[in-house]
Amino acid sequence: RRFSWVLDDAFAVPGLPGRRVGLDGVVSIVPVAGDAVGLVLSMVIVVAGVAAGVSIPTIVRMLLHVGLEALVGLVPFVGPVFNMAYKSNNRNVRLIERDLTDRRATRRSSLAVIVLSLAVLAVGALMLLMLTVAGLLILVWMVSRLF
Repeated sequence: RRFSWVLDDAFAVPGLPGRRVGLDGVVSIVPVAGDAVGLVLSMVIVVAGVAAGVSIPTIVRMLLHVGLEALVGLVPFVGPVFNMAYKSNNRNVRLIERDLTDRRATRRSSLAVIVLSLAVLAVGALMLLMLTVAGLLILVWMVSRLF
């Protein structure tokens, strides 16, 4: 819990009462290297969850939190802001605590998140495929109009 606080809430944001950021948010300002450091630090909490004996669906859900924060963190300007607001480490500590308190409810919740995430990825892949096909069709149509 203390490590999560250092990563997500250690510093008060001047001019924004009640808003805090941590080491993870601060290092994410440095492109790529900051995201890599943040990812490694966040994995410490995931490993702590594994060591505490949380269920596999909860571990997968924790990895989704860390992965989402790392992926969005790569987007210039938007990434660090998302990183400071999303606070995956605090989310993961809450998941660990919930899993160790009520394993059955957390397992159902985590399985639902995993299934929903897979469904979203499948729909996203389908949309990307459709967009690619549409782009190619438009390109072929434009080339055929030129010649």
